[in-house]
Amino acid sequence: MIRIFQQDEAAVRKIRDIDSFQDTERTLWVDLQNPTPDEIRSVEEKFDVSFQSQQEQAEIESSSRYIEEDELLVANSNFLIPDRDNQYRTVPVNFLLKDDVLFTYRFADLKSFADMVKRIKLRRASFTDGAQIMIAIFESRIDYDADLVESLSSRVKAINKQLDLDAKLDREMLLQINDFQELTMSIRENVVDKQRVISAMIRSDGWFTPEEQARLRIVIKDISSLIDHTNFIFERLEFLQDTFLGLVNLEQNNIIKIFTVLSLVLLPPTLIASIYGMNFANMPEVSWRYGYAFALGLMLLSSGITYLFFKKKNWL
Repeated sequence: MIRIFQQDEAAVRKIRDIDSFQDTERTLWVDLQNPTPDEIRSVEEKFDVSFQSQQEQAEIESSSRYIEEDELLVANSNFLIPDRDNQYRTVPVNFLLKDDVLFTYRFADLKSFADMVKRIKLRRASFTDGAQIMIAIFESRIDYDADLVESLSSRVKAINKQLDLDAKLDREMLLQINDFQELTMSIRENVVDKQRVISAMIRSDGWFTPEEQARLRIVIKDISSLIDHTNFIFERLEFLQDTFLGLVNLEQNNIIKIFTVLSLVLLPPTLIASIYGMNFANMPEVSWRYGYAFALGLMLLSSGITYLFFKKKNWL
């Protein structure tokens, strides 16, 4: 799918038919979402640009993430999107800036881009070239990442309230903590990726005005705050994981303690039963009328004394 946004005197027009599109002079933004090879070729021919492959967009080296040429700026950044089963995945986005026209090439429907389309329609005068649109997309994305971090923080707080000595500790809670750790690392990796790209944009020579560089510096400050917040959340999740495992150990120790005390309480009766179970001819209690009751009473008495002893020592 291709969307071309073109400035005219009254409004910003959105054009979808690349074949009938001829006037490229007033173009602000060309957005390619899951384009076909024919669509890519048509855009490249009409605007004299060349898009990177999906593999090139995913490269992690700094030299591949941001490239400046005489008349072309290329930036690659990863965007985090929700997937099935409340999971998240990373998709690369390719930005090209040439002759004040922004080209974006992506393989997923991204909220930041949908918000950008709404902003262009509502505030047409605020966007006069592709550089402003590119900055606005990054601003929108960082706001979305901030919302994601706040949501994650609230979910971590909820787990924290569930963890106490009376809590039902199960496998699902530990797996949930692990999922939150994975999400926190993914958010941090994506935010750091944008920090690298935006830092390069600030250092660029002649591509952005002083006012636009000031906006980018504000975005960098927001990113630094998000990185600090994600670090705090990850430390908190590690603490929760340690707390969970500690509570599991306490629960296991209590179970072992019960079996240990039970075996010790039953040890004296076992000893008494073993003594009277020996086959000797000269055992007075064997022929005694009350010998059986005496042995049972002695067993109960020895168990009771052992139990009271443990109770007094607060071992129960």
